[in-house]
Amino acid sequence: MSTGSILKALRNASMMTQESLAKRVHVTRQAVSRWENDETIPGPDMLLKLSALFEVSIDALLESEQVRYCECCGMPIEPSIMGKTKDGEIDPRYCKWCLADGQFIYTEVDQMLDFLVSNVPQEGMSEQECREL
Repeated sequence: MSTGSILKALRNASMMTQESLAKRVHVTRQAVSRWENDETIPGPDMLLKLSALFEVSIDALLESEQVRYCECCGMPIEPSIMGKTKDGEIDPRYCKWCLADGQFIYTEVDQMLDFLVSNVPQEGMSEQECREL
């Protein structure tokens, strides 16, 4: 997915027009249109603003093929489910179910396993098999 497509999808998901996005980041509507049509890419400072506005990491705005995994539970994560620091910034190392407001949710491995076993599709496995996996 191109940077323009990603920006357009995020803008639409936030129910913003090109004009309203442009006003929020202090550019012209035409600049937003050029980004979305992949004619230009926002510069580094603008990527920081857009990252903060849409609450996604900068690499999520760029056409990155990198798949991230939570360093706590191992679940594949995308920007929309990344954990946040105590300052409200995205921490791309963890999912929001393991890290919230800079605090780890699980203090023991069994707590995390209980959550994963109850929320991960077991696809024909027993609860014990899922837990062992």
